[in-house]
Amino acid sequence: MAKDPLEDLLLDAAEVDRARLADALREVLGIDGTSGKIVPKPGYNSLKTRQKVLSYLLGMKVAVLLKKVTDELVLPKDIQEATGLPQGTVNPKLKELKEAKLVTRDKAGKYYVAQHQLSAALEDMKKGGQQ
Repeated sequence: MAKDPLEDLLLDAAEVDRARLADALREVLGIDGTSGKIVPKPGYNSLKTRQKVLSYLLGMKVAVLLKKVTDELVLPKDIQEATGLPQGTVNPKLKELKEAKLVTRDKAGKYYVAQHQLSAALEDMKKGGQQ
């Protein structure tokens, strides 16, 4: 019996996303193996502000996937503290990312990149935040 040509479309979406996450963030940030905190790398400084905020949220997703933290949802003040970006910068970028449907805000005001947003968020990182 001939192989079904549709089988060529089968893949492990979780593995694809993990590989794309690693590629997008490799030069930009790391995850502390003990605390799970996001650690900026030298490439982080060359990012536009939108990418800095988005990469932080993607980093939190990675920390959860690696089981270094239990929750990827963060408040704007957590992003400010971790990145050193001022409130007047972080809050408008979060609003912009939410309006672009690249991040989600929960009822408690915490932000994260939902699974269905991951591909678009990674594409945005690749394009330098220009969509």
